[in-house]
Amino acid sequence: MTEEELKQFKAALSITTVAMDLGLPVVRGRCRCFFPTRHAHGDRTPSVSFSEERGTFRCWVCDDVRGDVISLVQFVKNCSFLEALNWLKETYGFLLRGAKPQVQNRISTTSSASASTMPNRAPASNVSLEQSAALVAKTAVRDAALEYRSPEPAKELVSEDERKKIILSFLKMLSPVDKTPAAAYLARRRIYKPIWDKMLLRTITDYGALNNKLKETYDLEVLKYVGLFSEKGNLRYYKHPLFFPYLDTKRRSFYFQARAIDSTVVPKELNLRGTVPFPYNVSALDERPGWVYLCEGVVDTLTFLGQRIAAIGIPGVRSFKTEWLPLFKNKSVVLCLDKDEAGRSGTEYLQTVFANANIRTVVLGDGVDQFGKLSMKEGEDINDWFGGKK
Repeated sequence: MTEEELKQFKAALSITTVAMDLGLPVVRGRCRCFFPTRHAHGDRTPSVSFSEERGTFRCWVCDDVRGDVISLVQFVKNCSFLEALNWLKETYGFLLRGAKPQVQNRISTTSSASASTMPNRAPASNVSLEQSAALVAKTAVRDAALEYRSPEPAKELVSEDERKKIILSFLKMLSPVDKTPAAAYLARRRIYKPIWDKMLLRTITDYGALNNKLKETYDLEVLKYVGLFSEKGNLRYYKHPLFFPYLDTKRRSFYFQARAIDSTVVPKELNLRGTVPFPYNVSALDERPGWVYLCEGVVDTLTFLGQRIAAIGIPGVRSFKTEWLPLFKNKSVVLCLDKDEAGRSGTEYLQTVFANANIRTVVLGDGVDQFGKLSMKEGEDINDWFGGKK
């Protein structure tokens, strides 16, 4: 495997999925440290966090517990780099470049936890799609996972229903974007009020007042637990005042992405901690036959919606979850990722994933733009392509 092939293989892997396949009890992007004796109370409050965007993990107490997806396998299985890589290749070989779809021979399971994050929808009647999706959705936990005896999951401070109520309450405390700096930002990107209203975009207009109101309403440890507050005890979104709620099919939101409107802020996006439950604008996956445009990011998705084009968004190249495949029943997919190396790698990955589920894909512009006059230029995304200004 060349260095470039290794880079692309790692980019195609979801570190959270790998962690769960290794037997780690990941809850809302966190799990307990592999060395609990180093922690007070055995790491009762999980200290290891996972970043899907970067494909990395780290323990916030143990400075030496950090790394990429290969390092994760090394830690859990106590093995060498080569042994970890070979395990990943054996387990996720269908993601390797040139791998042929082997849907009929792949055996996997879909966890009840994954199913519970799906938007409300009747079970799909297309058996072949359901079977194909399940077969590539998630590799079954291997015997090696049983070698790692994980501690009991930390006791939940609030129930899942209560967590959802807190997120809904928080979003209701935010302001509409009209006549705010967030509105000016969206207008520069050629995203206008009809779309703001349709997708229930919101913004923070007074950070201090909101920060204090949340502290007065909820216990600080609960606010940290649900992912709204940092470990330092303040609302995480000081530099990210624009909010994109992920609406389910009943137009409720239990997950969101926050966006910086100052171009100098890094990172430009900040997701609510935890698992992305489904693609942005999941209502476009309505089971009716037709095409849907899959974008890299919310802004690109909103750009297409402004053009009355059915589109969905994923937060990043690594964030697509194969357990979402049943949502694509009766759909064909136009892949519209950014015109850069990460976008090309992600496009290859998604072509493989959808092919294994017998879902047709095309890449935006392929076969219709012989001279490149209509295609995105190198480094552009969909919003750039439609004339948006950063």
